[in-house]
Amino acid sequence: MTTGVLLCGYGGPDSLEAVGPFMKNLMGFEPSPELLARVTRRYLAIGGSSPLTGIAMEIASELEKALVEVKCPMPVVIGMAYWDPFIADGLAALKARGCDRVIAVTLSPFESKIAHGKYRKAIDEAVAELGGLELVEAPLVSELDEFSGFFAASAASALSEIEQNDDIVLIFSAHSLPESDLVEGDPYVAGLLRTANLVAVKLGLAEGLVAPSQLIGGVETLGSNLPPRPWFMVYQSKGNRPGAWLGPDIDDIIDALASSAARGLVVVPIGFMTDHMETLYDLDIVAAGRALDADLEFVRAAVPNSYPPLVKAIASKIAELA
Repeated sequence: MTTGVLLCGYGGPDSLEAVGPFMKNLMGFEPSPELLARVTRRYLAIGGSSPLTGIAMEIASELEKALVEVKCPMPVVIGMAYWDPFIADGLAALKARGCDRVIAVTLSPFESKIAHGKYRKAIDEAVAELGGLELVEAPLVSELDEFSGFFAASAASALSEIEQNDDIVLIFSAHSLPESDLVEGDPYVAGLLRTANLVAVKLGLAEGLVAPSQLIGGVETLGSNLPPRPWFMVYQSKGNRPGAWLGPDIDDIIDALASSAARGLVVVPIGFMTDHMETLYDLDIVAAGRALDADLEFVRAAVPNSYPPLVKAIASKIAELA
């Protein structure tokens, strides 16, 4: 059999004109004029488009090179859930190159029904249409040691940007999800806490609590307020869907820190493999502005994007499945 790799992501608009159609694909209906205007302004603030597809293409290119290095050469294409090139386009491209077996790698590092469910549905529909393709899922990137290792180094680098950082709190953030989409012991929350603890321990910090507790300012969260540095698990980028969402929200933590002895925070977005709206706007603009307005220092740690050691680790896992 001839094997290829499909690198899956959410996708994002490649121009301001594409924001409306992208949102329709994402929501399943036309956005209201007010919502479209609000989201368009957000994309304008980060440069007029999403960087996600370009980053995914860079990762795909580096992954192809890494696969050659591990003596397992194979084509790598990208396929997005909500924008061009779509997952069906990526699978069609692999089949056109003679592949009859596909290893799917997702850029969403933690298992969730919303993200991975969409990927699997799109893959199943495309395979049914194309025929003759066998699909295999690669392990989650968050399960690789290089993932937590990157964020430990990224967090340490961000902390070093603050000259006196003894009173700086570490915040691990991830995309919030509707609680109705989760089940008891859901892998999404468990995976995030596992990675947050791994990063904390690599940084010499205490392991976090396994149940929510009022660690700061009456806000219930997971984490630790023990020396040498407090850290908390928070959520961000909550959507417009009604009902309860995973919390606490990063805004609540920032407000609690503003009333505490902390001088600032370093946000480590462990829920994200790549930069996109959630990091470049929700954190770098909105959360940073809220913190600075409260006279708190704010630094956001980098995300992996095409970080070579992580890409090489992904290639090694693919080689094991080939």
